[in-house]
Amino acid sequence: MNVRKYFFLSLTLLLSFKLAAQGFLLSEAEHMAVNSDPAQKIYQAQQSALRAQGVSASTLADPMIKLGMANIPTDSFQLDQDPMTQLSVGLSQQFSRGSQLELARKGFNQQSETAVYAAVDRQLTVKKTVRELWFSILFVEKSKELVAENKKLFSGFYNDLQSQFSLGLADNEDLIAAEIELSRYDEKSALLTQQSLNYRTLLSEWIGQNAYGRLAADIPEWRDTLAYIEAGKGAEQHYQLLSSHPQVKMLAQNILVADNNIKLAEQDYKPSFKVEVGYGHRLSEMDDGMARPDLLSGFVSMDIPLFTDKRQDQKMISAQQIKGQKQAEHRLLLRQLNALLDAQIINYQQLAARQLRYKETLLKQAKLQSRLLEQSYQSNTRPFKEVIQAYINEQNLSIEYQQLYFDGLKSLSQIRYFQAL
Repeated sequence: MNVRKYFFLSLTLLLSFKLAAQGFLLSEAEHMAVNSDPAQKIYQAQQSALRAQGVSASTLADPMIKLGMANIPTDSFQLDQDPMTQLSVGLSQQFSRGSQLELARKGFNQQSETAVYAAVDRQLTVKKTVRELWFSILFVEKSKELVAENKKLFSGFYNDLQSQFSLGLADNEDLIAAEIELSRYDEKSALLTQQSLNYRTLLSEWIGQNAYGRLAADIPEWRDTLAYIEAGKGAEQHYQLLSSHPQVKMLAQNILVADNNIKLAEQDYKPSFKVEVGYGHRLSEMDDGMARPDLLSGFVSMDIPLFTDKRQDQKMISAQQIKGQKQAEHRLLLRQLNALLDAQIINYQQLAARQLRYKETLLKQAKLQSRLLEQSYQSNTRPFKEVIQAYINEQNLSIEYQQLYFDGLKSLSQIRYFQAL
């Protein structure tokens, strides 16, 4: 193996090792979940089916051919006896009313667009689900690290306590309390492991066995979402943003479909036409023995919608009411999404404020209290139970802070869903 090949092989192995150590990235998980989602095939098939129906609906009805015998005498049933007897063949074609075919195709094409928006909304929902499961797993793993660190610290404290007990400088009651607390650390760790496995099992629906491997702890910045929150957008800006959301576009498309159906109902007030051409071959002869001439006929039929109150008018009323319904659904969805987006922004802002309070005050105070009580216990001025309770309190506050942090990320994920990101 030459030096060049060896260099590239070493570089490849190094990069592979680095990626394995880094873990599976959230962006990779989102990409895999969206691309492997079977629901996308459903929407693609639905779109193709609706477009095919549009082609079918925009095609004229098949022409009809007519074959038969006409004017056969019933006294003899001879085909060459009566001059009116003939073998006839005919061809007829039905034409639709007005622009009915063109509007029918347009309506199906418009419906096919709703499948496109539904597919995009599904992608956003899948990404949101993966993100929330991802953050839940990272929270549990971070909590496990905190519990492990506290257990290690407490184990050292327990070892010192054992040494003091062997020298008669500590009470048996304190030693038993420490042993119970160490067991509680193990139970807490086991509970967190159980929660992690539950979340990973749910995540495996989207990314397979990768859910059980190492997940990268890199947190996305999402600057565009943070900028939107900091800008303090009001309802007017929310409506402008939400008007581009696939759920809203889907209902807006339904309004276009309903409007097209009104135009389609208008076509029922126009007449339809049918064209027929017939050819008759006569088998009888004239008196001089000459064959009688064949007959050619043509007809144009037209139906005239004169009594419209029971059919055309009712169909028009129905189409107009459906359009009104779709418009109301569109406005209702905008209001609902606006309220949900507003709630998530407020929720994130409150979570961020609480995180700051924990970081700047509560965590520092809890840590200081633990150290002071430990020193007081070593000076025989405080009971051991207070030391244990202080460490428990510090651990709980640390976990609560992590919970707030990852809840904030989940809230950002919800806001990104409304941003269609």
